[in-house]
Amino acid sequence: MDIDIKDIITLSDNIEYVVVSKVNYQDNVYYYLIGKEKIDNFKFCVENSKNSSLIELEDKKLIQKLLPLFLRASRKAITKE
Repeated sequence: MDIDIKDIITLSDNIEYVVVSKVNYQDNVYYYLIGKEKIDNFKFCVENSKNSSLIELEDKKLIQKLLPLFLRASRKAITKE
């Protein structure tokens, strides 16, 4: 999949999300998404490369490990501009 930070994607719930951050962790690509219209609507997803889809994460411990990585990736994307 070719999804990058700041891209806008529509998920199966028919809601548009902005990609806030993207990280590669333990051979998986993870995304932090925020609703384009409602910023309190956010999701953490993992890329399923077999069928080019995103699967919402429910593992809170994994999300806690990813949060600092998401922050670093977002910071790098912002400072590049």
